[in-house]
Amino acid sequence: MAAVIGALALVNAGAAAAGPQIGFAEDATKYADDGGAMLFTEMNKLQTTTNRVAVFWNADAPATIQDQSFLDRMVPVAQVHHIQVVFAIYPLRPTQAPTNPAAADSFCDYAVKVMQRYPYVRKVIIGNEPNQPRFWQPIWSGSQPASPAAMEVVLASCYDKLKAFDPTLDVIGVGLSPRGNDDPNAASNSSISPVRWIKALGDAYRSSGRQKPLFDEWSWHCYPNVNTDEVETGYAWPNTGCVNAARVKLALWDAFSGTAQPTLPGYPVDTKGATIYGNTSRMFIDETGWQVDTTGLPGYFNSENVPTISEAKQAEDYEKLVHLANCEPTLTAFDIFHEIDEADRGGFQSGVLRADFSERPSALSLPNSVQHAIQSDNGSCSGGVWQTLGNFLYSTSAVVPNYKAFPYQAPQPFAATTVSGGGRYVALSAGEGFSYAITFKNGSQTANANGVAPRMTATVKIPTGFGAGTATIVLKAEMNAARMSTVTLSLGGGAQTGKKVLKPKPKKQKKH
Repeated sequence: MAAVIGALALVNAGAAAAGPQIGFAEDATKYADDGGAMLFTEMNKLQTTTNRVAVFWNADAPATIQDQSFLDRMVPVAQVHHIQVVFAIYPLRPTQAPTNPAAADSFCDYAVKVMQRYPYVRKVIIGNEPNQPRFWQPIWSGSQPASPAAMEVVLASCYDKLKAFDPTLDVIGVGLSPRGNDDPNAASNSSISPVRWIKALGDAYRSSGRQKPLFDEWSWHCYPNVNTDEVETGYAWPNTGCVNAARVKLALWDAFSGTAQPTLPGYPVDTKGATIYGNTSRMFIDETGWQVDTTGLPGYFNSENVPTISEAKQAEDYEKLVHLANCEPTLTAFDIFHEIDEADRGGFQSGVLRADFSERPSALSLPNSVQHAIQSDNGSCSGGVWQTLGNFLYSTSAVVPNYKAFPYQAPQPFAATTVSGGGRYVALSAGEGFSYAITFKNGSQTANANGVAPRMTATVKIPTGFGAGTATIVLKAEMNAARMSTVTLSLGGGAQTGKKVLKPKPKKQKKH
C-alpha cells in the first residue's frame, strides 16, 4: 500500500510538471447505470484524464456517505479507464454549512471517512462556492463577511484530519465562485466577490494564529460573466474569469504571504509551511463552461435561462481554454462543467456531448476542440497570448494599474487632470480598489485630500489656488496597504493624460 501511494504521488507530481490534467466536472458518471463506462470511454477518446465528482454531506446524517452505492459502482470503473477521480465534498444544503468548530469537525470526520473508503481517489476539494448563498449560508454577519472565517475553521480541521489519515492526499480548497456582489443588503444573491473573500479568509487565518497550511491547492471556478462573453473578456475586479488567474494569484499572495500557508509559484517562497508541493501551493480550476443553443434538438425540455452560443463557437472557446490551461504554470488540473448536457434547459448545456450522447464539434473536431487542443499542446504551452497570460505576475509592491488591452497591455496612468462643469479635478483610476492621499502644492501653500475608491475610480476637486501647482498622490491597494504607488501630477496647462508613475523600490527578498 505504501508503494502504491508513493507511486500515485509521483504520478500527480509528474502530471503537474508536464501541464495540467484536462477533464470534466461530471456527476453523470456517478449516476449512470454502467458506472460511467460510456462517459469514461469518451474521456479516453478525447485524451482527458480527470473527473471531478460531488460528494454531499448531510448534517442530518453526518456519518452516512451520500450516494455510496453509486460511488462504489463508479470509482472502480474510473480506475479501469485510468481517469483520476477528484471528490468535491460540500454540504447537501446551504443551510447545513458547518459554521462552528463542532460542525466543522463532524464535516471533516466525514471527509476522512469518504477518502478512507475510496483509496483510489487522491485529491479532495473541501467546499464549493462558499462565497455564494446557493451553496453556503450565512454569507454575512450583519455587514461583515461570515463565510470566510467559518470556512477557515473547516479548512484547518479538514487539513489536519486528512493529513493525519494520509499525508500524501492532495487537500484542496474551496471551489470559489468567480463572482460576488459584495452587498450584504442585496435583494437576491447577496454574495462576496472572490478577491475580497480570499482577503477575508487570509484575515481569519492570520487571526487564528495557525502555524500549518489550510490547503495544498486552491480551486476556483471561471464561468463567463455573460455566457456569450469571449474567453478573453474575463471579469472586472474584484471578480475572476479564466483569463484573470494573475488576479487570483495576487489575492492569495496578499492574503497569505509571510504565513505558514504557502503561496503560489512565481512569488517568493516561505519556509514556514510545507505541502505535497513543497513550499508553494498550486491551483485547480474545477468548473467552467459555455452553454450552447439546443433549439430543435431532441431530448431537451423547458426554456433556456441564458443567452447561448453556437456549437462552433463553443468549440473555439474550448480550444482556447485548453491552451490557456496548458500555459498557466500554477495549474494542476482544468475541468469543464459538463461532459454531457443536462436535458433540462434550466440547467447547463455546456457539454462536449449532447443529451443523446452525440459528440459536439467541441469534443474532437478540427480545427477547434478539446481533443485537438490537447493533442497539439502535448502537455506544454503552445505560446502566443496564452503564454503571456501564464507568465504574468502582478507586482507585490505596487497598486495594480488599469490595463486597457488584452492581455495586460497598455497600463493606464493612475492620475490625470480633468475638467467638468467648469471645475478642475484630479481623476484617479486603478485596476483594483484603493485608498488615496493627495498633497496639493503651489509654492509654499499645501492642501490635503484623502479617500477610498472601492470601485477603482475617484475624482477629487483641485482646491482653489492650486491650479498651477502639483499633486503628489499616494495610492494603497485595498487588499494590501503595503502595496503602494506614488504619482506626481502637474496641475497646470489644462487637462492632462497623466504623468510618470513613480514605482516604489522593490523589497529585498530573503534567500532560502
